[in-house]
Amino acid sequence: MLKGRFPATGVEGFAPVVPEQDAAPAFTIITPCLNRAALVAEAVESVLAQDGVTVEHIVVDGGSTDGTLEVLARYPHLRVLTGPDRGVYDAINRGLGIARGSVVGHLNSDDLLLPGALAAVARALATAPEADAACGGATVVETGSGIDGTEGPREACGYDDPAMKRLRPFDLCRGVPMINARFFRRSLYERVGGYDPSYRYAGDRELLIRAWTAGMKTVPVAERVYLYRQHDGSMTIVGGMRHMVPWLDEHLRLARRVMDDPASSPAMRREARDWHAFELGRAAARALTTGGAGQAARLAFAGIATDPIWPARFARQASGYCLRHYCLRRRERAKERPDTL
Repeated sequence: MLKGRFPATGVEGFAPVVPEQDAAPAFTIITPCLNRAALVAEAVESVLAQDGVTVEHIVVDGGSTDGTLEVLARYPHLRVLTGPDRGVYDAINRGLGIARGSVVGHLNSDDLLLPGALAAVARALATAPEADAACGGATVVETGSGIDGTEGPREACGYDDPAMKRLRPFDLCRGVPMINARFFRRSLYERVGGYDPSYRYAGDRELLIRAWTAGMKTVPVAERVYLYRQHDGSMTIVGGMRHMVPWLDEHLRLARRVMDDPASSPAMRREARDWHAFELGRAAARALTTGGAGQAARLAFAGIATDPIWPARFARQASGYCLRHYCLRRRERAKERPDTL
């Protein structure tokens, strides 16, 4: 299996307030950042608001030019690494290379830790010393949802399923990874490695699949611990649509790797085949709708070489997907329809 590795971290940054010889903090929070002057202070404040635990906060900035570094300089407790990187997961690896906490979490520069999040995670891990990770619930809010973009945030959805937190093959391949609601013992990274930066959009899935295959045990946390803010600049929640082609390419590459990996369990391999078929069908359909009939044909024939019955797998999943969304829309419309006497 592919192993991630921590890169050298001889990079420039602000000196930490806590001297290296002091006791290691319980938590390290790593925030990759690029041009987030308008939002990053709220992310930092959400970490400062955590009670009952010791925390170091590492921000890895990839070369902001919008005043982000000036905002970060207002917080002398931060450990800030600056300099170019190869994307979010490369930035996280740089932070992992200097992390001192026994438990590591990742906070996006436009999101928030919810009040009491780290204390809840600490309690869960204390009751499960054999666990490699803990996962809480997450809330997704839409910001600026009004026509003029001024309406306040409203909850779009939430994730609380304990089985999803523990991770199943479906969650790893086609579900919601919730990487930011997950907190990992640093010893897990030492065992399975860091993130593979060649996956700019699917690096979270790649790591979770690798860790799950290596036997990672996750304890669920009942509380919601993380708030995702959905907005036009989001990389994955909205950005997944904006970067659909490389996003699908990475999913296909990762699915093929899981299918070919002798360490993959039969259940994971089956799920990866279904995932590969579904994403291949989406990629071919997208190529057709954008005038790329030749590309669609090449994708289809390449898929047959990998999995001869992928069209049947795709048709089965696509019909189920459409039926579920049709039923969901009907329920939503029924809720919006005023009661009649």
